[in-house]
Amino acid sequence: MRPQPLLDVLGGGWSLGVPVVAADWDADLAGFALRDGSVVLARAEWEGGPVLAARPAGGLELRPGEPPPPLAREAARPDGCLTLRASQGHGFLCGGGSGILARVGTDLNQTTAEPPAAKAEHFAIAAGGRPATALGNRVEISDAPGFDVPARVVALLFDPAGKRLAVADEAGVTLWSAEDRCRLETSARPCALAWMSDGTHLACGLENGAARLWRLDRGDSPAAMTLDGDGAAVRSLAFSPDGRYLAASGGARVLCWDLNTPGGPPTPCGITARVPIAVVAWHPSRAMIAAGTGNGAVMLTEPAGRDALHVRGEGGGAVSVLAWSADGGRLAIGTDGGDLGVLPLPDALFRPKTQEMPQ
Repeated sequence: MRPQPLLDVLGGGWSLGVPVVAADWDADLAGFALRDGSVVLARAEWEGGPVLAARPAGGLELRPGEPPPPLAREAARPDGCLTLRASQGHGFLCGGGSGILARVGTDLNQTTAEPPAAKAEHFAIAAGGRPATALGNRVEISDAPGFDVPARVVALLFDPAGKRLAVADEAGVTLWSAEDRCRLETSARPCALAWMSDGTHLACGLENGAARLWRLDRGDSPAAMTLDGDGAAVRSLAFSPDGRYLAASGGARVLCWDLNTPGGPPTPCGITARVPIAVVAWHPSRAMIAAGTGNGAVMLTEPAGRDALHVRGEGGGAVSVLAWSADGGRLAIGTDGGDLGVLPLPDALFRPKTQEMPQ
């Protein structure tokens, strides 16, 4: 008999009936952006809640507690939410379809910044709060001239430093900076983007199941490589914190490329899910991947691992969001059916099996 999912015994879960489109953490406070324009705040630990405690003879025991308190919710955006980013120590920045960037405090007070020049289908927020929006094939950046790309935009993502913007459209990728702009070719329609934590590599998931990888720190001409997959569209990507691995969604198991052996096939990780993996998110310091499926289940697995830790059961629609806190001690989960959850994952739960990764 499969044990109860960790979220059911150690975390908090709620059903709001509105799709979750983004999540992030401001220290120990999780923020969720909902499609109807609401921002919801939740904590993974609360007074009187369940805890994991060390046994005197060794090991851990779960001490049940009170259910989580009601959620704090603010109707922050009348035009719906497209993205959310923590403004560390100051709450969250939320971008909506009108192109306006709203700041939502940790007590849910709201102030609104100046809007970019255009409405948005896609919204990205850089470190420091610089917004960029896209509508059709037009991209606008708050403090720079806008530009057109060859086809309709499907994804926007700033690099970790907030100085470069990757724009995936239906025909390829454009890389923008204040100094220049270059075109990066793909062999199939792009679906998703991911930056390595040091900004040296950019990955693009493709509709044909492959991924395209560019190294951007070797002169003016980016070095490109195609990573062959299993044929299922790659709609979510995540680099390991040391840059060695690239994890991808699409199949019934997480796919993981070892970038130290370029050209090799991806290694399936974890157990086989009943439906394809929809979202992947790499732990910020451990060799551990959170994976959410198309039917709402969430698991934790390791690169090349053949087992998994069951975090959330099926239900509530496809997983749409997985977000680790900066210290890796908490996980936020959202689904397109409107379920959300927060889960503490203390170090004692994983040592010594899941090792720290070099930075």
